[in-house]
This record gives sequence, C-alpha cells and structure tokens, in this order.
Amino acid sequence: MRKPRPAASPTRRRPDLPRFARTFLPLAGAAILFTAACASSGAPGGGSVARRADQFPLDPREELTGPFPEGVASGWEALAAGDPAAAEAEFLRARATRPYLAAEIGLIEARVLLDRTAEALTACREALSGGPQTVPLLVACGEARARAGQIFEAHELYARAASRAGNRSAIRRRSDELRSQAIEALAKSASAGARDRNYSDARRRAERAIELDPGDAALHALAGEIELEDGRPDQAFERFREAYRLDPSSVAVQEKLAELARDRDPALALSILDGLARKDPRYADRAAEARLAFRISNWPGPEREAAESDRLTRAGAASLVWWMFPEIRETKVRSSVIASDVVSRKDSPAVMRAVALGLLDVDRETHRARPDAALSRRTASRMMLRLVRILKPGAQPDCLEGPPEAARSGTEAVEAAVRCGFLSESEGTSVAGREFTRGLDRVRVLATGKGGAG
Repeated sequence: MRKPRPAASPTRRRPDLPRFARTFLPLAGAAILFTAACASSGAPGGGSVARRADQFPLDPREELTGPFPEGVASGWEALAAGDPAAAEAEFLRARATRPYLAAEIGLIEARVLLDRTAEALTACREALSGGPQTVPLLVACGEARARAGQIFEAHELYARAASRAGNRSAIRRRSDELRSQAIEALAKSASAGARDRNYSDARRRAERAIELDPGDAALHALAGEIELEDGRPDQAFERFREAYRLDPSSVAVQEKLAELARDRDPALALSILDGLARKDPRYADRAAEARLAFRISNWPGPEREAAESDRLTRAGAASLVWWMFPEIRETKVRSSVIASDVVSRKDSPAVMRAVALGLLDVDRETHRARPDAALSRRTASRMMLRLVRILKPGAQPDCLEGPPEAARSGTEAVEAAVRCGFLSESEGTSVAGREFTRGLDRVRVLATGKGGAG
C-alpha cells in the first residue's frame, strides 16, 4: 500500500531587504539549498532514499504496549492506504470508551492530512502535556506545527524525534529541512528588523539563527552588518572575524573585516588585503594603505597620534618628517630663523629643523611658526615639494616641472602635489594625518625609489 506524501511546506513572500542583507542572505540561502540537496540525495550506491516506515505518518502504536482497542489497526491501515477520512472514523471508534494514546496519535495524523491543523494542534497540546512522548507523536505534532506555519516549534519537535529515532533518515531529513526554513525565516526577519531600526529584535533573531547553525559564516556576517547599522563597530568586528574564520574564501567578508580591522588589528587587515591584492590588482592601493597603517601602529605614541590625527598641526607635520626621514635629522644647517613660539616645546628639535630647512615658514615680523595651527594644504604641498629637492638635489621629476617650490603660488604648489600623488584632489583647506603620512611615503618613493621609514 502506498502512503500519502506530506504536503509541501507553504512558500513565503520574500520581504524587501536592506542592501547589506542582499549581500549576505544569498550566502545563507546557498547553504540552506546545499543542506536540502544533501538531505534529498540517494544513499550511496543508488539505494532507496529512505524506508517508507520512516516517513510521516508513522504507525501510532510504535513505542506503546498493547493490547490496542479495535479500530487502531484498521485506522492505521486506512492511513497507510491514503484514506485519512476513513482513518479518522476508525481512530474515533477506537477511543470511544476512553482516550488511548495510539488512537489520539492516529487522529492527529489523520487531521493533519485532512488539513484540519487547528484540531490537530489542540489534540497535540493535550497529548504532549501528559503521557509518553513517542516518536510518532512528536512527528505528528511537528507536522501539524509545520503546516500551521509554526516552523520553529515544528523543528524543535522534529529534532527531538530525530534524537530518539536512531538511524531513521527520513525523520532526520525532515528535521534538517525545518531547521533550514527556520534559519531562512529568522535571517529575513532579522534583516527586516534592521531595516526598521529595531536593532535589538534584529540582533536577537540573528543570534537565534546562529544557535541553529553556528557554522554558517553568512549568518555571522549578517549579524555583523546589523551591529554596523546599529553603530557598534567593535561588536561588528568580532562577528566578521568569526565569519572569516568559518569561511576565509568569502571576498565580501574579507573586505568588510579588513575595513574594520584597520584600526583594531592592522596586522589582520594587512594579511587580508595582501592576499586579495595577489589575486586581484584592484586591491593593491588598499593593501598599500594597510601596510602603512600597520607600520604606523608600531610607531611611538606622539608620531602615531600625529599620523592618525584628523586635525594635523604644523608641529605634527614637522614631527612626522623628523621621524620618517633620518636624512632630515642628520642634515647640517648653518643658520636659521629662530621661531619664538617653538623654543620651549618638547617637539622643538623637529619644528626648528623644519624651519631651518625651509619646510615650514616663519612670520618675519613676529618670528612665529604657529606650531599648533592646522596644517593647510598649501603648506603641506610646499613642504613635500621642498622635501623632494632636499632628498634628491637636482631632481626634476615630470610631475614637478616648472619653477622651484619657493616660487610657486599656493595654488600651483597644491596642483603639483596632486600631480605627484602626494595629496588627493580635495576642496578642503587642511590635511589630515593619514593623508599627509601617505604623501610622505610617496615622497620617499619618488625621491629614492624606496619605501618610507618607520
């Protein structure tokens, strides 16, 4: 006798997702499809997928001792023959005198097959609250929950059945299918919560999905994106680091982790971007930036702070030149203007040397170098153009064609610095530490063909 196949699980409309979810949810979906494909594949050697006795509905008498009332056996025969209506009548007759668990399980199975899930769920609540929870009862109530759209509860019941069912592969497969559906639903709802800025709920749902499948890198990445959306970059970094550990081949995860690691683990950022650059030259510039960031992370405190400053001062720029170019420290100076506002400072050697070499200007009337003023793009440009001439006297790179730096206007100096790659094109008036430090690295390469010091 042929048994009826379980009805297909209802499909759900995919909600609109934020951009980050469209990046990582497909990865999670691929894992889910892979799981389902593995679950439905045949046994090695082309054997049967599963024994019929493994599939819903199961014989309600399993794990129970008889004798069973009249109607249980005939009810099971009707179920196995694909006649749930006749089976329901037989099971009702079997429990006419008093409730019997086998008859109750049979009734639940019949009503699930008749699409009367509300009645089946009511019976499940009563049957599961007392008496033995047999594998057929757990499976029947798991199917009732699944067909009512209660995927998480369905998976829990099926998982319990699978843990007790030994090597009954169909039960394990159905448990895995429900787990995959639960994970996908949780991931979608987590994304929807983040889109609506309900971050606590989104975080909870993502965590629940991870509990169901802790080895899914895409779920950890999705949780990391939720943390980023919520303005929690440190927590996002940990999530993406775990995603990278689970799937080091994901380019999307590598890019995000490298970005977050730049200020938290420069060595990790450099390792990731170097690897990407070896395969794709488009990452070469980012790898070079990561290499500089790694070097900066090992510098002394004052120089590191200057290089990472959003508001770099003139004194900070002089200190960076002093640190990155030993030649400047060793160059002899015959005479120099004394800057009155520098002599008592801790960084006076660096600033005074910059003044003496013409890297920083001094007001001729007040004799002030304004060390704490923000470094302007014009001053930074003249500083780096002059530095090239000091490091390589007589050099005339193509990007520096024209009058010496001292004779250039501020606008001309900035244009030359941009041509040489010392500064980026910008409408701003000042230069931050990272940009100036990158420019000094470029000065070193242009003047000597070597990387920067430090």
